[in-house]
Amino acid sequence: MLRVPLSEINGDFQRDLCWGDDERHLYNPNRRKESAMAHMIRLEEVIHLVEKHSPGKKVADFACAQGNFGLLLAEKGFEVTAVDLKEEFLNYAKMKHEKGSFKTLQANLMEFQSPEKFDCILAGVIIEHCAFPHQLLSSIARNLKSGGITVLTTPNGAEFNSPLPTYKQVTNIEELFPKQFHWGDHLFLFTVQELRKLFDQNGFDVITVIKLNRQYFSQLKGPRYFFPIRILSWFERLTRSWKKGGKDSTNCLILVAQKR
Repeated sequence: MLRVPLSEINGDFQRDLCWGDDERHLYNPNRRKESAMAHMIRLEEVIHLVEKHSPGKKVADFACAQGNFGLLLAEKGFEVTAVDLKEEFLNYAKMKHEKGSFKTLQANLMEFQSPEKFDCILAGVIIEHCAFPHQLLSSIARNLKSGGITVLTTPNGAEFNSPLPTYKQVTNIEELFPKQFHWGDHLFLFTVQELRKLFDQNGFDVITVIKLNRQYFSQLKGPRYFFPIRILSWFERLTRSWKKGGKDSTNCLILVAQKR
């Protein structure tokens, strides 16, 4: 995957939300910074799950943004289609393409109908932006082969300091419709139980759910810069089951589900 120089960036959107996000997370020289480490943990976990569970090589990356997940999968031999509503994201992702099968497609995910069905669909941090999550899961199911999988990531609604209501707590979803898909705006979050019910209603069997914990990294300012990265990674895995105030300490969920 190529690193794009700032001199090739066009416009504020690409500079701030494409190139800027990569520089803050993917290429941050301080690998112990909480946000950079959390990004890499999630990236590596998703890639591992696709390699482990996908029944084939055809992958779609829904709401691909900077394209990092799809580009890395393409380098590993997957045939990737990156789908996003924002042309700026797609143009930036194409600039980073170095090797492997990788193509882009501009589309509204809720209406998207691919001429070819996929073995795997990634849905990274998008469902919490959807006023009607059933529409997103319906689109994923519509574009997957039977037996295909989806790998979905989203913030954990059961985290101890989560500021938003969860899906079942929202009483008037219609009023959230104008706010959906705005960059950075989460409408509501999901618990594992809520996600399992949604996926079951949309024709999926949940294979596994993984909780990632970056909450303790932000609290370990000194030790984070003292211990080796491998020890910090071990500590992250260790704390995934820890509770705080009776709630999860983990703030990120990764769910893998298979279309029936």
